[in-house]
Amino acid sequence: MTEKYNQERRLYEDSVNAYRDIVNAIRTAEKKKFAEGRAEGRAEGRAEGRAEGRAEGIIEVAKSMIKKGMSVELISEVTGLSHDEIQRI
Repeated sequence: MTEKYNQERRLYEDSVNAYRDIVNAIRTAEKKKFAEGRAEGRAEGRAEGRAEGRAEGIIEVAKSMIKKGMSVELISEVTGLSHDEIQRI
């Protein structure tokens, strides 16, 4: 084999390796972004679930207070619900 062929072969191999490095870097970045997005989505879902759970708990407390005949003012003070919200329960 000639020296020119060897040199061309090395240049070709170097360009293929550079291409592979670029593709791998892109794939790694995509995987990282996907993982970050997934983690963020989970965190948001947990926060929403907690908020919904708290709201349901407050409503259950208000229902219990209503059944015990407590005043709307007291229920509002304890639960933080407005008079209108309590009336809708």
